[in-house]
Amino acid sequence: MLRRSSIAGRGAGRGVGRRVGVLLVVILAAALVIRRRGPAHPPPHAEPPHAEPPHAGEPSAAPPSPPPAPAPSARIEPPAGLPGSLEGTEPDGAVRADDAGHLDVDLELRRLFDHFLIATGQEPLAAIRARIVAALHARLPATAEAEAVAILDRYLAYRDAARQLSPPPGDPRAGLGQLHDLRARMFAPEVARVFFADEEAATYAALDRRDALLDPALAPAERERRIAEIDARVPAAVREARAAATAPIDELNREQAMRAAGAGDEQIAAARTAAFGPEAAARLAELDRTRAAWEARLARFRAARDALRADPRLDDAERERRIEELRASSFAPEERIRVEALDRIAAERGGG
Repeated sequence: MLRRSSIAGRGAGRGVGRRVGVLLVVILAAALVIRRRGPAHPPPHAEPPHAEPPHAGEPSAAPPSPPPAPAPSARIEPPAGLPGSLEGTEPDGAVRADDAGHLDVDLELRRLFDHFLIATGQEPLAAIRARIVAALHARLPATAEAEAVAILDRYLAYRDAARQLSPPPGDPRAGLGQLHDLRARMFAPEVARVFFADEEAATYAALDRRDALLDPALAPAERERRIAEIDARVPAAVREARAAATAPIDELNREQAMRAAGAGDEQIAAARTAAFGPEAAARLAELDRTRAAWEARLARFRAARDALRADPRLDDAERERRIEELRASSFAPEERIRVEALDRIAAERGGG
């Protein structure tokens, strides 16, 4: 028997358009935080099956029983060399078995799968599967390993089937409904819920928030009230993931407000230490110094370049030659690419 783990709880601007843009970033970041955090507590015993979608109005018919798992192929040794995306990494996912030797099914298992699947396109799927099976073999007793491999093969089949879906254009909820139904068909109910429930809830909530932000009929107070209601009904893991995803943006805005009010480096450092801890505050301070040094070098280069551009004694060819010499003496080759990109952005904005 498999055991499942509940996914424990973890983790107005300048206008509606800007807030929607920020929201789209938060959707992606929140989903990533949810998937990477996993459960915060040891997994409880499996709950009764439950496969209803996480959003009112989505199809709620009981799905058919999941099909038998694909027949596992013989275990083969993975390739010796790692693809580029896996070099220098350690596998995610603290997979484990219970006292009876059966698999504890939690989000850590999906994290382990996804860690290796990031190499999709860099090596054959059979090689990726072999890497995952080897990682499971090294971490689990035989019974739990067999159970995990069965879920792996179902997960690989699900990914292939998901690529074949054709959601209606412009209807993200219909597309999410298709995914939910596919997951309910492909996985046992407890596996589908552990792997995908919070992710689905986060996405539906984000769509509801987007609709509230874009609804022209809502007064500001009503819009804020509706958004608060949406936030209140999503799982705690989703709320905490959103807070974790927006924390750097919130802190940046707070620092800008503090500096505008006259705060110095010591006050900023104290605020960072309180928010993120001393080690992170020290890294942010070093990043500040690096950024300031870069901006000073860029400012010196641009001032010298402007002087060359304004020099009436130079013809166009000589002017460009000297500017190129200045750029080469001021920056390393990889830095020159960055300078050219910044110049293009400034020119597009009318400031270059």
